[in-house]
Order: sequence, then structure tokens, then C-alpha cells
Amino acid sequence: MQEAKRILERLTPQNSVFLPIDYMHGLMSACRSIDPGLLKNNAMALAKIARLFNLPTIGTGDRSGRSYLGAEMSELEEIVPDMQFVPRSKVGAWDVPEYREAVQRTGRKKLIMAGITTEQCVTFTAEPAIADGYDVYVVLDASAALDTRSELAAISRLTQMGAIVTTWSPLGAELLHDFATPEGAGLLKIYSEHQGQMRALEDSFNTALKFVQESVDNQSEQAREAAYTKAREL
Repeated sequence: MQEAKRILERLTPQNSVFLPIDYMHGLMSACRSIDPGLLKNNAMALAKIARLFNLPTIGTGDRSGRSYLGAEMSELEEIVPDMQFVPRSKVGAWDVPEYREAVQRTGRKKLIMAGITTEQCVTFTAEPAIADGYDVYVVLDASAALDTRSELAAISRLTQMGAIVTTWSPLGAELLHDFATPEGAGLLKIYSEHQGQMRALEDSFNTALKFVQESVDNQSEQAREAAYTKAREL
């Protein structure tokens, strides 16, 4: 019963860790489950969400660029410059003591995973982490598999083992919880940059946010919410 309550705990910026796995160009170009350009777009959006919410970020892979896997996607380090990085040779990153201990030191139990490939490195990192009592959220559209059948098999295996499969846009909203916060405008900016259909929404939100900010100085929480609701109706 106690375990079930922990699994249902809300995903928040205070209980989550971002774990990007093996974003290396050789691997990315070998995947066929998603367009490579879209994969890169989504991975960057997810990294920006991690930065927006100040999530501890622990990457893994090979930065040397000397193997057939290719060099790491440099944009991730540019977006999250303080990302801790743990190189490895094992298929599953959780089997590397330094990586596992780095996650443990955060004291957080919600692991947001994404990377290459979904059916191997992501799955074999998620499985032992779940066995150790962590809640794993696999961001599917920021991950890629070698082919669609492999991805479908990975989704089935991940869900059977208890992972939560999601995509980057709702994950950002789940972390935010309330658009009437300073992070709300930041998330909409990420939506605008990485989902073209959201750009008009950002303009509308900025207008509403300006109204809210002018209306809720020194007001109660109830008044703040009422003002935000009114702004949405403009």
C-alpha cells in the first residue's frame, strides 16, 4: 500500500532527475523509428525543460567521438552546461556504480529518461532502476529505436515492468502544474520554439500573463487564480 502511494506521487521539479542516454550521432542516424531531425528537436526541447525546472541532469555515453557510435550531440551540453557526465561501456547505465550513485546522491525518486536506443540502452537502464524502487518516465518522442517493431516491443516491455511512457510536451506541463507561475512563460517559449503550432498560443499567453501580473500584486492565492481565469477569457 505504501509503495502504491509513492508511485502515484505527482511529478515535480523537486523530486525529478533528467537522465539523457547516449545521444550520439552515429546511433541517432541508425534509428528509423522517428525522423532524425524531429528526434534532435525533441531532445533539445526536453533538455530545455530540464534547464527551466533546474533538474539535476546526469548524462552518459561516449564524448570522445572515436567509436562507430559517433560524437555526442553537442547541443545538450550547451543547453545544460552543468550536466554531470558518466562514460560507460555497459549496455545499461544503471549497472555502472558511478552512474547509479550519482542518481542516488540527488535523493530524488523520479527518473526522466530519454535517449538512444529505446529498446536497448534506455530499457536496460530503466529496468534495474525500477527494481531499485525508482519511478521511471521514458520520454518516447525524445528517444529512438532501430525500427518501429523494436520500438513497439520496447514500449510493451517498459510498461510491463512499470515504467511510465510519455512525450516531452505533456511532461513539461506535468512538471509545471500551473501556468500562472514564472515558469509558465518559459514553458510556452519552449513549446513555441519546438512546436510550431504553439507559437500563436505563446502570444495569447503573454497577453494574459501581463494582465495577471498587473492584477494580483499583494493578493491572496484565491484572488490570483481568479484573475488568471479572467485573463484566459480575454
